[in-house]
Amino acid sequence: MISHPLPAIPAPDADTAWDEAFLRVESYLRAHQIESRLLLNRLVVEIINAARAVALAPPSSSATVDPIALAMREAERRTNAWFTRVLGDAVDSDDERLGTRGRIALVLADVPARWPQHFLAATPPPPDLVEAMRSAYIEAGPEMEFTRMTPRPLDFGPIANVADEAWRTFRRWPILRAVVVWLLFIGLLAAAWRFTH
Repeated sequence: MISHPLPAIPAPDADTAWDEAFLRVESYLRAHQIESRLLLNRLVVEIINAARAVALAPPSSSATVDPIALAMREAERRTNAWFTRVLGDAVDSDDERLGTRGRIALVLADVPARWPQHFLAATPPPPDLVEAMRSAYIEAGPEMEFTRMTPRPLDFGPIANVADEAWRTFRRWPILRAVVVWLLFIGLLAAAWRFTH
């Protein structure tokens, strides 16, 4: 049941940009899982009327304004203001992540299905909605702490250990290393001669 009277729908405009703004705001609200056509229409019309009022205000009336940008800015402003009002002291209104975290809480608390008429409403939300949103609101984790990671020796297994010991032995005794290298070389020549003859 809708508790607000439906506002008058503005007369159709020749400017198609406002029609596009209407569709964008409608899609934005649908992304918040608002499915009631009456509620969706009422909210979109309120947001578009507020954006038009900003466009017609004296300081900006001479400048060209983008209706889509104005409408989306108004929709975002209203959504963040509603999150701030519902979540109260659980949030910092200057937090850049308020919109994102508020939307997550909105979905987790299932507000669009349980309390659709209260979404973006100017009236105070019911206590159970507030409690559900606050419990679903994701708090940031603890502050980041810097730690030191000391390098540890890598263990490549027993074969690598044997090869490492052999290499160290060859490094300590250069004559032994030369003998092994010459034996390998002579062995390769002997194998090549055997396969060719």
